[in-house]
Amino acid sequence: MALRIEYETHYGITCEYAHCVVVDVKCRREGDTYPVKYNGKIYANVSAYEDGASPIGGFNGRFELNQAGSKQQYNIVKQSYLHLKEQEGFADGVDC
Repeated sequence: MALRIEYETHYGITCEYAHCVVVDVKCRREGDTYPVKYNGKIYANVSAYEDGASPIGGFNGRFELNQAGSKQQYNIVKQSYLHLKEQEGFADGVDC
């Protein structure tokens, strides 16, 4: 599971097929809520990711676990990607 976006590095280099991967997801119960924190890495493209190259960027996010009883209710990795796709810079991303 990954997301393909156009990404511009802080050096001004544009990577048209950047590959975003969630690498860590944590969920801890706080009363009646379940906050989820995640982070990930951005690679220049899928080949760079598969070849083990260094990432060119990263991201992190936080949201409340969806407990609505949907198919993804307990899949916090899937929910992390869905949340990421709502964030600026990732909204036009394509699942890959």
